[in-house]
Amino acid sequence: MSEPIDNIAPEATPEEINASCRWPVMFLFFSAALWLVKAAIIGVMGSVKLHMPEFLSDISFLTYGHLQANAWVAFLFGFGGNAGLGLTLWMLSRLRGAPLARPGFVIAGTVLWNVGVTAALVGITLGDQNGVAGLELPVYAGRVLLIGQAFIAFSAILTYFSRRHKQLYPSTWYLIGALVALPWIVGTAHWLLAAAPVRGAAQIPVGHWATTSLLQVWLGCLGLAAVLYFIPKIIGRELFSRQWAAFGFWMLLLLGGWVNLNSGSPLPVWQIKLSQFANGLFIFVVIAVGWNLRQTARGVPLLGSENLTLKFMGFALGAWVVSGLFTFCNVFPEWNAILQFTYANTALRHLFAWGFFAMAMLGGIYYVAPRLLGSDLDWPCGRTVRWVYRLIAVGVIIITLAGVGMAWGHGQALQQIGVDAMTLQTKAINPMRIAFLGEILFMVSSFIFLGSLLCLLSRNCCGELSPMALWRQIREAKMEGKTEGGAQ
Repeated sequence: MSEPIDNIAPEATPEEINASCRWPVMFLFFSAALWLVKAAIIGVMGSVKLHMPEFLSDISFLTYGHLQANAWVAFLFGFGGNAGLGLTLWMLSRLRGAPLARPGFVIAGTVLWNVGVTAALVGITLGDQNGVAGLELPVYAGRVLLIGQAFIAFSAILTYFSRRHKQLYPSTWYLIGALVALPWIVGTAHWLLAAAPVRGAAQIPVGHWATTSLLQVWLGCLGLAAVLYFIPKIIGRELFSRQWAAFGFWMLLLLGGWVNLNSGSPLPVWQIKLSQFANGLFIFVVIAVGWNLRQTARGVPLLGSENLTLKFMGFALGAWVVSGLFTFCNVFPEWNAILQFTYANTALRHLFAWGFFAMAMLGGIYYVAPRLLGSDLDWPCGRTVRWVYRLIAVGVIIITLAGVGMAWGHGQALQQIGVDAMTLQTKAINPMRIAFLGEILFMVSSFIFLGSLLCLLSRNCCGELSPMALWRQIREAKMEGKTEGGAQ
């Protein structure tokens, strides 16, 4: 009997893959950069209003609650969704060895996605919130988002099944998991909290599961997919263990939505104990991912590397590990009881969102964008992108140290009897004032990244007529003039 014929098509070249991804993925990247700027600006405005209540006090729809909710939605769905979906499409194409399928669907889905995020911000500003902190997404905006994601996921799934490689790389698991997780989380939350809302205290665990799953599972899968892909690729090594990667992936899906429930929540004891049990098991996720990449990159300094993408990914990995260790610490009720009513929770969310996810996405965009636009693999504003890394890194460190360190003193004061209100207020506001510096650094870095991306796009579109090329020519002409003048 004759052997079966392998019908798998030959692998596409990187140039063919980049050409197929060029404009859909760049559309997503540019949208992500715009939303990152908006999220940072709105976040800073909210923090200013916290310290100066009279700021914009005459504008009723710009309250602190509206601004903070808008900042988080702009970051989570505006930046996170666009950047994550863009990297998903490019990585799936490269990992499957096939050009991007149906790029027109991606462009249509991106338009719908951004319309949905815009509708969410307008709705929140007008007071249309569901009352769940961390998921202030109006129902109509969520529906538009899911339709837009369906268009993009259709292209991703067709690309996935255009298989040119037989074996799945672990990053593919995380990418597919993220594509499935988003509609599952948002759809379930809207069903149980808006369409057919569960009663009373049952809304608390549902809201907690939804917000935590968006962070740990959706953003976690997207960020870890990038870290697991780029670190081995850049250092030129195979991933140390597929078994460790598979174990970490399935444990993250199993535990991600149930961690970090506050011990003082008005819920049955068994639910709190279940969350503490998940916190304890989460250490195995940290070990599986962290040890796997540690062994892969043994002897290679990630943060000290000259490769900027490797620095981004190294910081992202470190921030994710630290965030996971804080999650594990919530297994101890005493630890959780001290920090649950302080600024620490917000600081740890910044650590995860900016330190892990934003670093992973920006590092991926830094690597991918020049390859999409041509043969030049450098950014016209390469030095400025390094400042993006530095500013975000410093901002994350400031917010984490101030938010957790100083909030610990605030939490201990809350546990004591007889502490006057003025002392409690001072201990509560001090970490926020210091963390405000970190938010300023985030805003500056977002502007720098957007400007760098615009320089890259203008170089590709305008060539020698781009603003940076003209500026370079002017500087060279001045230098030549000075040299000739000195020679005379």
